[in-house]
Parts: sequence; C-alpha cells; structure tokens
Amino acid sequence: MPLRHFLKDWRLLSPAGQVLVINGFTFNLGFYMLLPYLADHLEHNLGINGWYVGVIIGLRVLSQQGLFLVGGTLGDRLGYKRLILLGCAVRIIGFALLGVGQSIPVLLLGAFCSGFAGALFTPSSQAYLASEYPEQKARSKVFALQNLTSEAGMLLGPLLGLSLLYIDFALVGLMSAGLFTILLIIQWRFLPELASQKALSTIPNQPFWQQWGRMLTHKAFMQFVLCGSMYQLLFHQLYIAIPHEIRVVTQDVSIITWVFATSSIMGVLMQMPVSRFVESHLGTARGMGLGMTIMGSGYLWLMGSVSWLPALPFIICAIFFSVGSMLVFPLLGAYVPTFCSPKELGSHYGLYSCIGGLYAFAGNISTGWLLSSTEVNHNWIWLGLACAGALSGMLLFIQVSNQTKEQNIALSS
Repeated sequence: MPLRHFLKDWRLLSPAGQVLVINGFTFNLGFYMLLPYLADHLEHNLGINGWYVGVIIGLRVLSQQGLFLVGGTLGDRLGYKRLILLGCAVRIIGFALLGVGQSIPVLLLGAFCSGFAGALFTPSSQAYLASEYPEQKARSKVFALQNLTSEAGMLLGPLLGLSLLYIDFALVGLMSAGLFTILLIIQWRFLPELASQKALSTIPNQPFWQQWGRMLTHKAFMQFVLCGSMYQLLFHQLYIAIPHEIRVVTQDVSIITWVFATSSIMGVLMQMPVSRFVESHLGTARGMGLGMTIMGSGYLWLMGSVSWLPALPFIICAIFFSVGSMLVFPLLGAYVPTFCSPKELGSHYGLYSCIGGLYAFAGNISTGWLLSSTEVNHNWIWLGLACAGALSGMLLFIQVSNQTKEQNIALSS
C-alpha cells in the first residue's frame, strides 16, 4: 500500500521534482554511510586525541550550519542548479579526504569541505523544489515525499557503511564520495536550469547585507523561524540526550540502534499517509502545532521505566517523536516561501536553516551539560523539552491560523 501511494505521487512530479526528491535519498545515504562511524575511526583507528576529534566533528557541523545563509544567498544570485552542483563537487572532495586522510590538517580540510558542501546545496535544493511547486498543498506533498526518501537514506546509509567498515574505513569514504559523483552527473544531465533563474540579471543587484537586514527585520518571518527552529533542537536530542540516557539507564547501547531504526522505518512507511491525513483533516496550522507538541511529548516517556523491558520507554519515545516529525517537518519547509518573493527563496531557506543550526547547537550544549550534572534530576530535562515543543507548537498554530484567515479575507474581498 505505501509503495503504491508513493509511485502514484511520484508520477505526478515534474522531472526536476523527481531529481530533487531522489537527492534527499542519495544525500542521506552517502552522509550516513560515513558520519556515524567517523568519530570512532578518528579515535581508535588513527589514534587522534579526543579533543582533536571534537574539533574535527565540530568544524564539520559549524561549516554547514553556520554558512547556510551564505549558501542560500549565493543560490539566489548565481542560480540554484549551479550551487547544487558545486555543493556535490565540494562534498566529493570532503568525503574522500575524510576517508583517506591520516593527518589532522587533511582531516580538518575534509571536515570543512563536507560541511560547507551542505551549506551550498541544501538551501538551493529546498528553494528549487519550492519554486517548482508554487501552490501550497502541492509543495507540502512534495516536501513530504522528499522527507520520505531522506528517511530511507538515513535508514540504509549506516547499514551500507557498516558493511564496508569491515573492509576498510577508506572504502567507506571513497564510496560516499562516489555516490555524490554519480549524483553530480545525474543532476548536471537531468536537472534543468530553473526557468525563473535563466536570466539572473533580472535579480536586483543589491548588497547582500541589505537583503539579510530586511529578512532579520521581517517580524512575521522571524517569528516563524524562531518557533519553527525548535524542531531542530528537539530533533538533535536523538544524537546526544537519548543515547546518553540509554547508556545511563540500561547500559545496553544496542537500544540506540533500535531507536534510530524505529524512527527511520516509521518515516519511510508512514510519511505519505500522515501527510494525506494532514491535508484532508488537519490543515497546515493544526498540523504544525500538533506535530511539534507530539514531538516534545515523546520525551515524557523517558520519565518512566519498565524493569522487564528497559528499551520500551525509548522505543515509545521514538514512535511519538517520529509521528510528530512526520506531521510538522514537511509543513515547515513548505511554508517558508509564503514570506518572500521567489527570487529570494535561497536566502530565506538559508537563514531558516542557519538559525535552526544555532538552536541545535545550543540545545546540545545545554542538555549535555545538564545530563552530566549530578545535581539535576533528568526528569526536569524531559519536562523542559516537552514544554518547549508544546509552546512552539502553540505559537506556530496561532501565527499560521491568523495568516490563513488574513489570506482568506483578502481573497474574498
């Protein structure tokens, strides 16, 4: 049934839409082949000091999250296809260096290139997809399709990487680079230049800082970004808070694999049915509000324990988390274009992603510090995350509901 619905939705996509949806799968397949095993490789295979391992991993995150706005602005000015191709080329270099690099300078260069590549192609890919589908409902559906394929890549990537890891980590890096090489060729050949960007001279040649300043002072957009970015804070706890709690409570790290597998499998099997339910019964405002609230509430399950099945609270948390994510994530990405003209989509997606990265960074630092403290009851952390999800969900619901009412009044008049 899910496959039949996916094929039906797939046939409705434009050729460019099909390429961009497949991008989501290939990006994550290549990314998750390598990144989950990088820190262990650096520390145990290469014998690099833990502090330097943190610097290398941190540089990759910072060069991506911190430069999203730069990548998006370049996409608006140079063309989304060019930035997507450039990002793929830079990631090929980055992953190859991470795979074969032996010295810290080479690994730092690889980390920077692999992160900066994401900053180049992610906002432009989102902006291209949004431009291809200007109508809100169609855009929400295609963003949901892309999220489905991304989840599939996230599920299969670690498995493929693990199988190659038994041979050599260098092979993991080179295979990841090879995937992006194939993707580069496919996009160069089959992804057309966006029609609205064929004459880039029509874009106002204003200084980029004026454009950035206008975005930062756009009250409605910034309100949406500040509330919607809470998704990134909640999502990235999968990588720090949940693994830490699993080790503390169960001492069985294999449960971490079950949590990620549950989240990814649910995303692959249920993303499109959930999106159709949102379209037919909830609408954008309620979908966002409910999704963010359910995501946050998933952490409340960590306040309990089951002695005969220690993994159960973490699996239930992953189920709630996945349902909430499937509700809200495609809607957030599809709603950004309502705040800007088509010629500025890259910059707006870039700023949205950049602030989301700051939320994720601040959330990881804060929860990491709280979890390591012996004076803090962990239940307060889970309650805080649940409240943050509920508050951001409520604010998103109010804002989007009011904007929808204003649009309906304007259309009726």
